[in-house]
Amino acid sequence: MLILNENGPERWPAFRKLGFRFSFIFILSFILVFNNGTYPLYGYISSPLNHFMQKLTPWFAENILGYSYDHSIFINGSGDTSYAWISLLILFLLALVGAALWSILDRKRANYRILFYWLTTAIRYYVAFMLINYGLIKVFYMQMQPPRLTQLLQPLGEYSPMGLAWTYIGYSQGYNILIGSIEILSGLLLFRKMMVLGALITVATSINIMAVNYFYDVPVKMVSTALLLFSIFLLLPYLKALCEIFISGKPVQLLPIQQPLFNKSWKRKSLFIIKLAVLLLFIVQQGMGILSTKKMIAEYLTKSPLYGIYRIDQAGTPRKTIPENWRLIVFEIDNNKVLIRNTDYSPQRERCN
Repeated sequence: MLILNENGPERWPAFRKLGFRFSFIFILSFILVFNNGTYPLYGYISSPLNHFMQKLTPWFAENILGYSYDHSIFINGSGDTSYAWISLLILFLLALVGAALWSILDRKRANYRILFYWLTTAIRYYVAFMLINYGLIKVFYMQMQPPRLTQLLQPLGEYSPMGLAWTYIGYSQGYNILIGSIEILSGLLLFRKMMVLGALITVATSINIMAVNYFYDVPVKMVSTALLLFSIFLLLPYLKALCEIFISGKPVQLLPIQQPLFNKSWKRKSLFIIKLAVLLLFIVQQGMGILSTKKMIAEYLTKSPLYGIYRIDQAGTPRKTIPENWRLIVFEIDNNKVLIRNTDYSPQRERCN
């Protein structure tokens, strides 16, 4: 049995209860469907749900929306797919219908403080784990790589917006470490008493991530937007206090979110063990992921024995074994592939008067 460490029941207004019911269904379903391996071991148990969504989403698109798309594309490295957006619409409609039915069946309940606590716990771990992962792959220089020789020869006009952003950020390892370290600070969300500070950090971090994704057309817009909205959701109970701090300058005490209490000691100990196990699994998962990714990058980026950019000089060649329009040849990665450019770039010195 769960009890709350408080005196007397608090009665929520009807609109707050309705908003919570919708938020509870929508946020939890989003976390389950768009988890991206955030929760440790979740990928091993989510297969039935994934298969169900892969059947439901195309059916809903064709039979309800009258919209057809490539059904072979599900959730992959890109979140900007028809499958992902239609799945989001399904979750939204599910939350609307679920909240309406819930309101009819449970209209006499005074509040949902216990469910609110567990919902915020799910959000805290989801946002923290995802941003810590984002931060680690930046700190260890695995997400945005330094520009390669082929990229240095690529005219600026040939870059995609995302390619330009990735090259710009990847140029500086120090900048990667800086922004990665800030993202890792989202780990403060894992501590209930540090939730407000952690959420303020994740709001700022998520705005930056979302801005890059939207303005440079990086196809992870949905998840980055969710990170921002979830962080704001965590701050909703503290909006008045935060306004008094930052606008009115009044002294305010920010109390941690109310935690339900178990009336049995073995239940409290079990919950602590579960939390510890989840954190340990996450640490192990991240460590193994970093090691395997670093190894894969090292193997893939093994330099060719002929590493470098070579200018092709055909003067004096006895026969035309090389096309005349070839100007540069680049040996970079040891994968038996080379880049041939048929344009030659010769920078000219600018003259200043």
